Amino acid sequence: MEKTAFSTCLPILNPSFKGYSRYLFWSLALLAATLGLLYVFFGAPVLAAGLHYQVFAEDLEEISALAFDRNGDLYATLEKRHGQGQLVLIQGGLTHTLLDNLDKPDGILLHGNTLYITNEAGSHALIAYESGTLRYLDGASSAEGIASAGPDKILIVEDKKQDGRLLRIDPVTAEIEVLLVGLKDAEGACQSPDGDVYYVEKTSDRLSRYTGGRVTTAATGLTNPAFLNCLADGSILITEDRTNFGRLLRYRQGTIDILATHLRSPQSVIMGADGAYYLAEQRKNRILRLYAS
Repeated sequence: MEKTAFSTCLPILNPSFKGYSRYLFWSLALLAATLGLLYVFFGAPVLAAGLHYQVFAEDLEEISALAFDRNGDLYATLEKRHGQGQLVLIQGGLTHTLLDNLDKPDGILLHGNTLYITNEAGSHALIAYESGTLRYLDGASSAEGIASAGPDKILIVEDKKQDGRLLRIDPVTAEIEVLLVGLKDAEGACQSPDGDVYYVEKTSDRLSRYTGGRVTTAATGLTNPAFLNCLADGSILITEDRTNFGRLLRYRQGTIDILATHLRSPQSVIMGADGAYYLAEQRKNRILRLYAS
């Protein structure tokens, strides 16, 4: 039989070639998946235009909350369980342990000359630390987010599955004012310069506002929101506690801007005297400094 142009192409369809094609396809797919995983676990954060980052401190196991003092030294909590948690001071590139035997220390606030530390577990939800002396403030449990509420009060949210509370506390008298009850997995809270209180619940996509005894929705579209930081200009920094795809967000005048993505369990974020953001990236045991060019 006379060969046609079509028949001369038939050899490329032989079984051995098809087997090789399948092998090549799956090899490339596996390579792409591997590169994707490597990027997720070891890749650099993706930042908004004009932002850059550097690693400010490393080897901080379970880093959680941050607070600068007036001298520019940085306090941090290491959120380890079962009495292994710590309060540390980062000074001159060195890390010094100030307190240990803490149980999941989470939030930290420098209020006046006193450091206030929240513990998500254990028998003391709120600890005051000043000049090497500890004072325990009772009345809260499973405390997580903490923030200033004016010159004389502090805010705390309780991280509970069903019955968490938003509390305003006088740290001198230990008097507690219950602002809200029935919160679910509440993580962060802060008070804006105009007196409005904002909070997030990890299982909700909302940034909620509490003012005048009423709760309204300030913004939506969040995923696993964690820490809040109300800034002097009225904007709010928000972190999303996601293992591989955490984000740093900024809420401002009803809109949310994405400042950084591909973070690994970002926790607290604060501003330094230099105007940079300092962010605790828990799954990488480090603090990032994000700064504008």
